[in-house]
Amino acid sequence: MARIICSAEEVERRYGFTPNERLLFSAIRLDSFPFVTPLIFEDGDTELLLARQQEQGNILSAGVAPERIRFYEPWVTIDPRPVAEFPAATNLSALVRELVGDRPVELSPDAPYAHFLKLSGEVEVRVPHEEPRPVSVYEVAQDDVANTFAKWRAAAVPVASRVIAGVPHLAGLDAHFDAGTDTRFSGLAGVAERLGVNAILISSDPNYSEATGTPRGAGTRALWSQADGRLVVIADRELDGALGAPVASYDSAAQAILAHAGGSRIAFEEQWETSALGIELSGGGAVLVAASLALGSWRDERDHEDLPFQVLAARASTTAIEAAVAWAHGRLDAGESFTENDMYAEYLAALERFSGAAEVPFRIEPYFTNLHSSQRMLFPGPPTDFPINSETTCVQLDAGVRVVIDGVTVATSDMARSLLRTPEGREAYEILTRAVREGVIPQLRPGVVCEDVHAGTLEYLAAVRPRMIELGLLGEETDFDTEYRKRNVGHLMGKQESFANELRPGYRFVLREGSYGAAEIPWRYGNYAIGTEDLWFIGAERTYNLTLTE
Repeated sequence: MARIICSAEEVERRYGFTPNERLLFSAIRLDSFPFVTPLIFEDGDTELLLARQQEQGNILSAGVAPERIRFYEPWVTIDPRPVAEFPAATNLSALVRELVGDRPVELSPDAPYAHFLKLSGEVEVRVPHEEPRPVSVYEVAQDDVANTFAKWRAAAVPVASRVIAGVPHLAGLDAHFDAGTDTRFSGLAGVAERLGVNAILISSDPNYSEATGTPRGAGTRALWSQADGRLVVIADRELDGALGAPVASYDSAAQAILAHAGGSRIAFEEQWETSALGIELSGGGAVLVAASLALGSWRDERDHEDLPFQVLAARASTTAIEAAVAWAHGRLDAGESFTENDMYAEYLAALERFSGAAEVPFRIEPYFTNLHSSQRMLFPGPPTDFPINSETTCVQLDAGVRVVIDGVTVATSDMARSLLRTPEGREAYEILTRAVREGVIPQLRPGVVCEDVHAGTLEYLAAVRPRMIELGLLGEETDFDTEYRKRNVGHLMGKQESFANELRPGYRFVLREGSYGAAEIPWRYGNYAIGTEDLWFIGAERTYNLTLTE
């Protein structure tokens, strides 16, 4: 029988790279990286790596032979040439159906439940039974969680205020710093009401830490019950020092969840949680409601409560990224050459300098890094030892940091600058930078719908496309609007990049005072992989560009 293995460790052992390090979206999606991690397909003597096409450049750069890979979910690009020789199935289900036909397929028990649900609609899926692990349940005092975050925020306010003091375009931003507001648990009640559930199972790293104020350890989950408003942690019994006061013990996590849910309808992080647990809960009478995006939105909508941390992340990013780009220009102007990793080292050093100069008492560390020469690839991805020299036309540095306290991520950033070495490239970069700052960000105000921002941006870009064609950065035959409607021009931001609320067609979230996010125009064509991206915050009187330094 054909078999699908979901294991980052097994991918590393067989293919020689660590997904969370070498694959960009595995690093970005902190609440769903199992969902985007490549799968291993085995069928007799056949073994293939099944991966989203957005990671094509990274997987090939890692040295995996093309014949060992099958892609799904076609990458959105205005330049079709990078994917011309690499067909991609519409989605994972279609690809597996193509590979197995009418035969059944075995799916790893630890594969995300979302894969089980989707594949079950196409083929017969069999998931091997796993022996359950005994668990203990602990009740968490919600006031303690809120007080923990309030203490952290109170410490961040003076630091963030000091960092933006004297920055004219950020004058007044500190009026939005409020260390006392905390709606995390009333927000969970709102999620439960919208989804029509009795309880919410909180499994992924950012959601767990958001609910408990502590980092998630292996073998732990949190459960919030609508019926009694209680928050409990469910932990493997062998773990020591679990959070909270002991309540009870059970033979399995499913038993504990069903016992404390207060009803059968349970919100379930289908992009993170395992197929084994989903199947066991369903077999026990639970009705599972997909909640990965709903919980992502729960974080997004409340992230203004952590604005001092977001500001620190944004200012750290713009300082470090622009310093690294300036350093690279200087080296190239002097006739020197270096590697992508050398430029990354300068970026990291600039982050450390920022933290020291600003006397930041929290850790600021890399969240993700997309740094590559367009001579290596047009796909976004982490740096390698690829050379940057006089032949380089463009280097994109699109990166984010996270602010971490006691192991908990309290803010992240996402912004981009690019190094252009030709006259036409520099002009195109200026055009796209203006598009972000004049075409996207001015639309961002309370009451505006996310998808309407995308439509307005396409109208703005229509006026500059002829010049981009003249510069050689767009093909006359490109159906630009059709292709660009498949991707966003920004997204909300917070504890990670948002995949719940994006500035793209079909996303109906209504922006409000306090919304925080990124605006971007990626442009990858020919010899240019240009990225320009700024972070914004919608205040009471105006929208701030948090990463502007001019």
